Amino acid sequence: MVSPQAAGKLLFLCLSVLSMSNSVYFASTILHLYAASVIAAERPDEQAHLVFIDQPEDVEFPLFDIVQQWQQSPFKSVQLFHGRFKGLVNKLKQRKHLFNQLESVIRDLRPENIFVGNDRRIEFQFSMHIATSIGCQPIGHYMDEGTYTYLGREASSAVGDALIDNLAKKFSYGFWWKNPPTIGGSEWINTVHAAFPDHIHPLLKHKKSMPLNAAGFSSPAIQELSRLQMDHYGFDHSNLTHLDALFTLPHESLFEKDPGYKKRVLEVIEQLTTSGKLVAAKYHPRNSSPDALGLSEAGVTLLPASISFEALLPHLQESCEIWGDVSSTLLIAKWLRRELVVNSIIPDGTKVTPLSSLFYNIGVKRQGA
Repeated sequence: MVSPQAAGKLLFLCLSVLSMSNSVYFASTILHLYAASVIAAERPDEQAHLVFIDQPEDVEFPLFDIVQQWQQSPFKSVQLFHGRFKGLVNKLKQRKHLFNQLESVIRDLRPENIFVGNDRRIEFQFSMHIATSIGCQPIGHYMDEGTYTYLGREASSAVGDALIDNLAKKFSYGFWWKNPPTIGGSEWINTVHAAFPDHIHPLLKHKKSMPLNAAGFSSPAIQELSRLQMDHYGFDHSNLTHLDALFTLPHESLFEKDPGYKKRVLEVIEQLTTSGKLVAAKYHPRNSSPDALGLSEAGVTLLPASISFEALLPHLQESCEIWGDVSSTLLIAKWLRRELVVNSIIPDGTKVTPLSSLFYNIGVKRQGA
């Protein structure tokens, strides 16, 4: 027999759950997933629902199955909606079906908050439109997606996007479509969640800004998510825990175009290995050669190229250094693991760019020219 005290606690719990508001998180990349997971974990008074979008039809998407196995997930539900379709007729048919699915989800959940990593996505804008039309008064949230947050997207203000594409989408979908002046800058967005809020693009500064909690990316829940990804590819995460340096390498075509850069990378690796450092490297997943630089012969541990860089970061020791070229990968490294030393290898004669300036401002070290 249940005691009155226990019955009261159970009733209170049920009422609390029933009164909780819903939030929808749209994710099209693994970085969106990590940002959404950390944000959702810090909003315990809401029920978070994850929706994967913008995935090609008839193509396996392992991340969907991985999240369903994730025991410490902050999401009450997870769904997958394809968004890339082959053939014009099929595309129109499938997109109509997609809108019907989204409308059903929004009407069922009646979300008060909708999060996205790219507010150009029609799934997000359509959902904001539907939620508004049924009186939810939704708040639109932009989750940091990387370089666009800080450098902006020039194409958004060009005639092709600002006029032609803007009008085409309005007449094709509806006048609920709002062209963002840059990623995260549309009228649907109220709040920007940024890793480095002091450095966001000027077009985003008039929005409400909230810093992403860097510590959240080292939480037990995120570590579990990362382990599940490595397990999927048959890689033992314990191989990462004693690394002294990890190189994240660009596409092999860059080495072909710039032999000097290749030489500089090999010099740094040799310096580290000869000093007894345990070094690993992750090649670009679209390389044609599994070891374009012959690093395995130099004593470097090769990590599976198919595993996302984001999945590796939570399991590195604090003394591990990250090395790479001037790319968004190093921005992600400094974002997810603030305490790590992150180095950008600069070929001789390289000019200062907005991205390299951003790196300097957030603490990425410049090694080279």
